[in-house]
Amino acid sequence: MQSMESRGSNNTETVTSRLRELIMDGTLPQGEKVTETGLAALLQVSRTPVRLALAALEQEDLVRGAPNRGFHVRRFTIDDMRDILDVRATLEGMAARLAAEKGLTGDEEAQLRSCIEDLGALIATGHHDQPAFRAFSAINIRFHTHIARIAGNAELIRLMERNPFRSAPLLHILPAEEGLQVLRESQRDHIRLLEAILQGQGTRAEFLMREHALLPLSKATQLFDHINTNTAMRSNQKAG
Repeated sequence: MQSMESRGSNNTETVTSRLRELIMDGTLPQGEKVTETGLAALLQVSRTPVRLALAALEQEDLVRGAPNRGFHVRRFTIDDMRDILDVRATLEGMAARLAAEKGLTGDEEAQLRSCIEDLGALIATGHHDQPAFRAFSAINIRFHTHIARIAGNAELIRLMERNPFRSAPLLHILPAEEGLQVLRESQRDHIRLLEAILQGQGTRAEFLMREHALLPLSKATQLFDHINTNTAMRSNQKAG
């Protein structure tokens, strides 16, 4: 298997994203101890980006521990997941409102339109696989990060960056047409959000963003069941 490093992906952002995905889909089971050495071997990267990734994931409360003693994957319930998504929706909504009230420069509008164009091109491929959903996740984070930066509230940005549900790493568990429909819904939302922000409609932008950020709630039970299934399978494999 080609390593992340050989593909030019031995960087903190990529490693953090990959580890977040492995935690969120149960490949790294809740409560399991993880180490820099073990994760570096798993991802076939050096220990440095893993060390930095674990620090970032600790800020998101997905792992708990300390260097030299190892980390443990956080245990969380479906209620925890729902609470985190509620907070994310509130923060994202505030960012959209502030951006609309502040207004966009030409460059800022171009950045958001670029995200929408990239997502449209991705949807047009009709692909339903891990690379497609990782590409979607990267575009989605870029879109929301641009809006947060436009809002210009440093504390808001800090809180948003600590939320573990800023991407959609579990979309691949959905049936093909259902997964692609989620991408189409996200694209529709992004277009409507940009329109509201460009028109300076702060309240509308906030409402649209909150609704958009809460889309994963409709899949929460399905996603949580998937995590638990993977966790149980991994535990059984170790016991055997």
